[in-house]
Amino acid sequence: MLYDVHFSARGTTESYAEAFVKAFGKDTLSFNWLRKTERKALSLSSDDTLLFSMPVYGGYIPHVCEELISLLNGDDTPAVIVAVYGNRHYDNALIEMKDLLSRRGFIVIAAAAVVAEHSIFPTVATGRPTEGDLGEMRSFASSIKPPYKEVSVPGNPDWDSSTFHGTPFHPTADDRCRYCLVCVSSCPTGAIDPDDPKATDTSLCISCGACIRLCPYNARLHRAEAYEDARKGFEERCGKRRENEFFL
Repeated sequence: MLYDVHFSARGTTESYAEAFVKAFGKDTLSFNWLRKTERKALSLSSDDTLLFSMPVYGGYIPHVCEELISLLNGDDTPAVIVAVYGNRHYDNALIEMKDLLSRRGFIVIAAAAVVAEHSIFPTVATGRPTEGDLGEMRSFASSIKPPYKEVSVPGNPDWDSSTFHGTPFHPTADDRCRYCLVCVSSCPTGAIDPDDPKATDTSLCISCGACIRLCPYNARLHRAEAYEDARKGFEERCGKRRENEFFL
């Protein structure tokens, strides 16, 4: 059995995971940790395989997902890790995932760092993953064959995810909000109060963008005064196209 565990707020990480699943050719159970109902304790055997796909925030996987890894238990279980990043860099995300899963009884046999449209500045890597990106993911999945062995991944072995304190930009809603509360139910950290859904608790918000994507009235956006200046600067620094990387 292939267990597909991912966190996908904007749909891009899920797109990469789906491409992998289709090409890997095993019966699959999928879980999107964005949804609290899909955060289940899983015990995998050495005959199973784990696909673990995560977005990259500030060079690491989301803190909420780092904590949720305690739900996963392996028994020398092969694992494939995928870091999905917004064209800046994936920094220590791969080595973080590998170390955390190794502690839970998994053996990381393959890894990928793939590009998706940036979740806060969508003018960077706009429209990715493309069909070409997804084709590369399918080829990667097809190339993973036994006998398996542990793979090396880039990153600082002394990584410390606590150094990332989040972004200063958090979405809020305008007068288009109709209090449908879709944003409330979709927020993975409970940062949107059902009594005041136009606002956002910035101490809880991880800027994943789920509320922006799912709002049926397009009411939720980033509106901080400094946002446009930051966007322009980010485009200048990180606008050059990056290619996907695969490790076997």
